[in-house]
Amino acid sequence: MDRRIASATVDYLFTTAATNSQARMDSLGAQALGQGIDHFQAERYDQAIISFRKAAALSPSTGNAASAFDYMGQAYLKQEKTDQAIKTYQEAIRLFPSDETFHRALGDIYIQEEKTEEAIQQYEQAVKLNVNDAESSYSLGQAYLKTGELDKARQQFNNVARISPASATGYYGLGQVARTEGDTQTAIDLLTKSISVNKDFEIAYVELGSAYADAGDFQKADEMLSYLEYKNSSKTIELRSYITNAHAPRIMMAQANDGFNTAFGPKTQVSSLSSKLEDPGSSKLFSMNFAFSKDMDEASITNTRNWTISRANLNENRGIYNNGLPISAKEEMLSLRPAYVTYNKDNNMATVYFSVDQNATADATIDPKHIVFKFSGLDAYGKAMDASADEYAGFSGVA
Repeated sequence: MDRRIASATVDYLFTTAATNSQARMDSLGAQALGQGIDHFQAERYDQAIISFRKAAALSPSTGNAASAFDYMGQAYLKQEKTDQAIKTYQEAIRLFPSDETFHRALGDIYIQEEKTEEAIQQYEQAVKLNVNDAESSYSLGQAYLKTGELDKARQQFNNVARISPASATGYYGLGQVARTEGDTQTAIDLLTKSISVNKDFEIAYVELGSAYADAGDFQKADEMLSYLEYKNSSKTIELRSYITNAHAPRIMMAQANDGFNTAFGPKTQVSSLSSKLEDPGSSKLFSMNFAFSKDMDEASITNTRNWTISRANLNENRGIYNNGLPISAKEEMLSLRPAYVTYNKDNNMATVYFSVDQNATADATIDPKHIVFKFSGLDAYGKAMDASADEYAGFSGVA
């Protein structure tokens, strides 16, 4: 009997053994992956990582290994071990260079770490690997928005809308681009379309409410806010804050201090404002408090050049100093600018200090009711005053 075995038979036997062995290894890898997922869901992340490493080692070239690397990266992120997560996804990219999901996952980490340029590189690679991956295109568009590359962002969001016309994200991103460009109406139209596609897309409500606020349509903005409040959304505070900041600041009320009574009208004796003004040539510092509707810029408030103290006239104030009667030489003329201004951030209250002088004959007169105090500065967000509530006078109140 010829005891020699044909080489083809030997190859077959070795191949079969190897195949059976790898099949068993793949089976063990799948089992380790399942154990890792169980640990992951139970928030036992250390044990999960051990199982995922085992799964990847047992079955290195299969979908099990790819899933193991993805879960491993997520587990490291749950533990706030960002550097380990980055290394995990970098290793996954080396082993699975054609899988766009790892590039996208790594890009997401870089975005969280505010490394936008690095994120863009990963997202671009993900899109290059799969031009029909809407999620990668959306992420790349958002990254381009961060860097101000609006044309590139628009291209990616158009791609999202092409790939997934039934998804709200493409229209949302295009609305963001339009709003950033200052095209508020186009932004409103696109964001409205985004919500029509997905009525539960909460970030679109935030963006649309903000766009309405930009346009000065605060009724519509409040409607978006009401929806988020109804949904008990975590985004409610964000939109409410934006709407508040978008409103132009207003003087809410004014209060005279130290005896400067703004109810007193024409021909009021200066000496009647304070006993300190009874002597010829005397002077007294008075103050007025002004409450504002929102946080104000302290430097702007305390800059005396942003305040004016003037006599009312019909053209500007719809009232007239001294009721239009001739003004005598005895009439006190206040300085156009206050002496100084202080600001209390806790209650948004400005206190304006100004001087009133007595004349040499101690018979000066004044019309406190028609003295106009006006502020022309900015709030803490750079917005100018509401022109309908930027001044105060005794005869008109806040106007």
